[in-house]
Amino acid sequence: MSFRPKADSLFIGNVLLVLLLVLCLAANAQARAVKIAVFPSNDSRKLQAAMDVLAAYLGEQTGDQVTALVTADYAELAQRLREGSVDIAWINTLNYVRIKEELPGVQYIATYMETNESTGKPTPFYQSYIVALRESGLQKLADIKGKRFAFTDTGSTSGYAYPAMLLGKNGIDPDRYCSKVFFLKRHDRVVAALLQGSVDAGAMSDGTYFEARRRHGDRFVILARSSPIPLDAVVAPETLPAADVERYRRAFTAMPGDHFFCKKMHEILGWNAAGFATRDDAFYDSVREALHLQ
Repeated sequence: MSFRPKADSLFIGNVLLVLLLVLCLAANAQARAVKIAVFPSNDSRKLQAAMDVLAAYLGEQTGDQVTALVTADYAELAQRLREGSVDIAWINTLNYVRIKEELPGVQYIATYMETNESTGKPTPFYQSYIVALRESGLQKLADIKGKRFAFTDTGSTSGYAYPAMLLGKNGIDPDRYCSKVFFLKRHDRVVAALLQGSVDAGAMSDGTYFEARRRHGDRFVILARSSPIPLDAVVAPETLPAADVERYRRAFTAMPGDHFFCKKMHEILGWNAAGFATRDDAFYDSVREALHLQ
């Protein structure tokens, strides 16, 4: 009889251990594998490092097993949305309005925010700049006549669509007006080409311009600025259940502007990330109007 309490305690302890193991296995079984994809606006290794931080945050917020993927190009990201091979996509403005036109069922989740360099306040807008080196002597758009010009990618909002519109409004057809037109795929490559003397002027996001100034000093001159452009959208394919869309909307918008992810975005990419906000699809109507996509 003297050994029974100890035996009972051992039995109860084993039962509790088994129950705990069952609960853990059940929790892991309920955790969904979620994949978030992002467009390749910058060096893919740098983007991957930043997006891994975002994936970890989303996993903490939702309990899902979230992994991040940087696509090879804009076309791959759009294709993944079409086929539903990703659950969430961080997509640039131009491709959002294009894919929404093609696939009306694509679900808006949130809008990326940045801290404006001039005001210091979070904003859902940014701009496209056409930039040259100060030492080039170029001072206005007309000065790029006969010069070498760089865009990023035809799928880029600030690296192609808006600067092309700016040039057109000034009566400039770059294929005829410039001696050579390059498509360098990424914003940071336009900066590198300017510094290397491979091009004379190029298009980039305002964030890329400010980061270039921080890294290389006051060597750049802005030849033209676009009107404000709504920032990138976070979306989901039509197949993602509405309850999951809402869960992730809450997770994105719960992120404070000084979150570790925002700090890493600035540290790794030079982007002034300030979290996410909820707008809606109509927020992007100005882009549709500007690009005649309505």
